[in-house]
Amino acid sequence: MSNGWSRGFRAGGWRSGSAPVLRGRGPSRCATTACSSGKEKPAVSLLGYAHWWKTRTGSGGRRSVATADQPGRSVAVYHLGTTSYGEVHRLQQRLQAARRAGSGVDTLLLTEHRPVFTLGRSHPVPNLRVVEEVVRQYGIEIVPTERGGDITYHGPGQLVAYGIIALKGWGMGVTEYVSGLEETVIGVLADWGLRGERSERGRGVWVEGRKIASVGLNVRGWVTMHGIALNVDTDLGHFELINPCGMADVEVTTMAAEVGRQVALDEVAEAFVFHFGRVFDCAAKLQPIPGREKAQRGR
Repeated sequence: MSNGWSRGFRAGGWRSGSAPVLRGRGPSRCATTACSSGKEKPAVSLLGYAHWWKTRTGSGGRRSVATADQPGRSVAVYHLGTTSYGEVHRLQQRLQAARRAGSGVDTLLLTEHRPVFTLGRSHPVPNLRVVEEVVRQYGIEIVPTERGGDITYHGPGQLVAYGIIALKGWGMGVTEYVSGLEETVIGVLADWGLRGERSERGRGVWVEGRKIASVGLNVRGWVTMHGIALNVDTDLGHFELINPCGMADVEVTTMAAEVGRQVALDEVAEAFVFHFGRVFDCAAKLQPIPGREKAQRGR
C-alpha cells in the first residue's frame, strides 16, 4: 500500500497479459502463450471525447444499464475499446481536475490497453526480472504514474475500469469505494460461476488463492482516478518479466483459465457496468462515444 491516500492508493497492483479480445466462448487457450488471433476493437479518439465531455450539457439518448434508488447518484460510462495507456491516463487527469473544480460528471471509463508496465509513485525504478533491453524487445512501454505501489502490467485481454468519482457527492470514503470495486468484480465472477474472494495478502479479488483482479487509486480532493483491472482472457507470460507489485511469489490467473473456456471481454464489460450500478446504488449509463457512430455510418 501507499503511505497515504492523497499520494495514490495501490492495493495489490494490476495484472494483465497480451491476448487479444475474444468474441465469444470456446475451448480454453494456454494462459502463458502469446496469441496472435482475434481482432482489436478500434480505439476511440480520446482528444475528441475530452473536448465533447467539457462542453456536454444534456443526457438524452443514453441507455440506462442500472437504475439507482438514491436520487442524484449516477455515472456516465464509456467503453473506449483498445487504447494506449498514455491516452487514457491523460484523459483521466483532465477529468479528475475538472471534477475537483466542480464541473463535469462522475465518469467510468472501460478499456483494455496495449502492452505497458506502469510504475507506482513510490517505486520509480522498474522492478524487473530482466534487463530493460529485453522489455524493449517485447515492445512494452514503461510508464510512471501517480498511483501508489510497485510495478504492474496492462495489456489486451484485461478489462480496466477507471472511475473519476467525486466521493463526497456519493457520501462515501476511499475504503468504502475500494471495497465496492472489489464487490463489483466479485459479482461479475459469480456470473461465470466463479467464487471471488478477498485475501489477507492485499486488496483486490482472488480465486482460490490466485489473483484475478487488482485495484489501484489516486485520490485528490476526494476525487478518484485509476480503478480496478480484471484479467479476462490474458496471456500471463509478460508477468515473467517483472515482480508484479514487488511480489515474486504471487500467482495470477484469468477468468478463461478458471472456467476452462474463452471469455468475451465485451460480455464481461457489460456485466461490470451492471454490477457497478448495483453495488454503488447508482444509475450507470452506457453512453455513445462522440464521432464513433458517425464514422461507422460512413464506412
